[in-house]
Amino acid sequence: MEITYTTGDCLLGKFLVATTRKGICMIVIGKSDAGLEQRLFDSFSDAEPRRNDRSLAATRRIVERRINGRDLDRKLPLDLHGTPFQLAVWKEMLRIPAGRTKSYAEVARAIGRPSAYRAVAQACGANPVPVIVPCHRVVASNGLGGYTGGIHRKVHLLEVEGVKTRRPSSDARRP
Repeated sequence: MEITYTTGDCLLGKFLVATTRKGICMIVIGKSDAGLEQRLFDSFSDAEPRRNDRSLAATRRIVERRINGRDLDRKLPLDLHGTPFQLAVWKEMLRIPAGRTKSYAEVARAIGRPSAYRAVAQACGANPVPVIVPCHRVVASNGLGGYTGGIHRKVHLLEVEGVKTRRPSSDARRP
């Protein structure tokens, strides 16, 4: 599999976006290019990802705009790899409009697996393209729930979409 990637800076730190010929296959937000690249290499150990900042400049800008709360419902080509259950959850997350949330239980009911709300949470955590497949819009029935990239990032992504949140701690503003 041929994978091309680039990195950039955003309000949440550094980010990496990787694509195949089919579409975006991975987005990672973190602290350093080296750490982001290592996650890409670990996730696609059978591929030889190649950096190409020039060819992915437009895609990088689109992801950065999404992180900043712009172009939130723009459809983008995706190349998602996961179990059938994960793919069903990610497809349902794509149906949640910007500025709205659904609980893990609501997503589980929507995909016909009403008792699988914990598995829905795990599928959210395994989402390879956060921000584009908006796992941040899936929340716990009694609050925000978790977020693989850090709860402060989930709070940011929800707030730029206009969702009012109650910040969980004093470090919630930290990128």
